[in-house]
Amino acid sequence: MKKRKYSVPALEKGLSIVETLAQSNVPLGVTDIYEICKLPKTTIFMILTTLEELNYVQRVGDGKYRLTLKLYNIGMDILSRLDIRAIARPVMEELAAELRFTVHLAILENGKATIIEKVKGPGFVQFSTEVGQSMMLHNSGLGKVLAAYIPEETLEHFLKMHGMPATTENTVTSVEAFKKLLANVRDNGFAIEDEEGEPGIRCIAAPIYDHTGKVSASMSVTALRNELPSHSFQEIGRKVREKAMQISVNLGYDRNN
Repeated sequence: MKKRKYSVPALEKGLSIVETLAQSNVPLGVTDIYEICKLPKTTIFMILTTLEELNYVQRVGDGKYRLTLKLYNIGMDILSRLDIRAIARPVMEELAAELRFTVHLAILENGKATIIEKVKGPGFVQFSTEVGQSMMLHNSGLGKVLAAYIPEETLEHFLKMHGMPATTENTVTSVEAFKKLLANVRDNGFAIEDEEGEPGIRCIAAPIYDHTGKVSASMSVTALRNELPSHSFQEIGRKVREKAMQISVNLGYDRNN
């Protein structure tokens, strides 16, 4: 076992009791906690009394204790302050350096994908996209991902609002065809944009989930057609999906749910 440099035994014991209460479906008494944690009963009682005074636990009768929502509220406060841009940026930089592609981060805003962060790839060719720029849902990788995880009626409203203009010969302009494409996005966990927004440009995007399990953003890599050949779509798609999941976990998403 790795020896710890610093240790606060009282804190360790207190957290052990908190975790034991959190894992129990029913309130626990001193004896119950003793049988699980193997701590002295006097220590357990003193820690529970302190936790009760600080409103972390509540005594419910028969000498039993349960956690209050104080820890939950603290966790929610932390989650509400998480800046997705700050959390995503290091992962985006890793992805840009590894694949040598430009990486974008976008959120759904007014029925479009709005770029909120960008990391330029190290290649010679640079793209004119910028933070604050909006992209259509039907002809961008970022947009496809965001569109794939919203209610169907909301999707139809947005498509009606902005239309589905053909920006290239590859653009999907049929609502039904677009819905089928979005089903594939959900099955694969990533979206491919193959010269649909602009000739010669390809993108692959994946969803980012927040702590509630909701898709809150999308992340994509953008490259020239010759830099992102079709035979590499699946491999690159898995890589983008993995990095997007890494951001999701950092935002509090439980990937096991």
